[in-house]
Amino acid sequence: MFFHASIQWLAVLNVFILCGLLLTQKSKAGPLINTDDVSITAAQQCQLESTYSYNKDGTWSYQVVPACNLNQNLEVSLGYHSSKDQDQIHGFSAQAKTILKPMENNWGVASSLLLSRDDVKHHGRDLDWFLNVPVSFHFLEQRLQLDSNIGYQHADERLLRWGIASTYAMTERLGLTLETYNQDRHTPFFQTAVQYSVIPNVLTLEPSFGDRLSSLKQHWFGVGLSFTPSS
Repeated sequence: MFFHASIQWLAVLNVFILCGLLLTQKSKAGPLINTDDVSITAAQQCQLESTYSYNKDGTWSYQVVPACNLNQNLEVSLGYHSSKDQDQIHGFSAQAKTILKPMENNWGVASSLLLSRDDVKHHGRDLDWFLNVPVSFHFLEQRLQLDSNIGYQHADERLLRWGIASTYAMTERLGLTLETYNQDRHTPFFQTAVQYSVIPNVLTLEPSFGDRLSSLKQHWFGVGLSFTPSS
């Protein structure tokens, strides 16, 4: 049954791809977007991303993730996340990301490894990990970017995870992203986000709305900030 559901949601992926093509400058995935892109922080530079999400049921979550490029092709990030719900989860994460194929001929490939550990009501859990392979494509003279992810999650629920997002920059400061992805064995999620460059190449604001693709609504609102200090 799960396999059959996965086939059904492949059709949803195609819908999101078409939406991105119809939306018709390159735009980096925002802090609230779950689907990663191929890009990393510029060499010898750092970036700070922070997000806050408020759910329909009154719960909320936030995370803060600083990332730095230690050399030409290795980005390392350390993050803290917390959520207010019945489990009261908070924890830390560390990720290493490298580019396997640069964005030449309008496509590229990267890989990343995320390690995380949550503390649920102050009782420690095992270390989780997530191996991910982002693939990105450029269209329409790099005005449209399509990102796809395939990865393996080793946690309480071991899962093959996927995500796809199309991002179009309507102006030099304003971009729009449509995304769908899975996080468990139930129906996938979708999310729409708007990126606005308050200070071009330095500070970006990103509001978003998301929900689960099922009759059981699970929608949320989020806001993210991405800060890249100028060199």
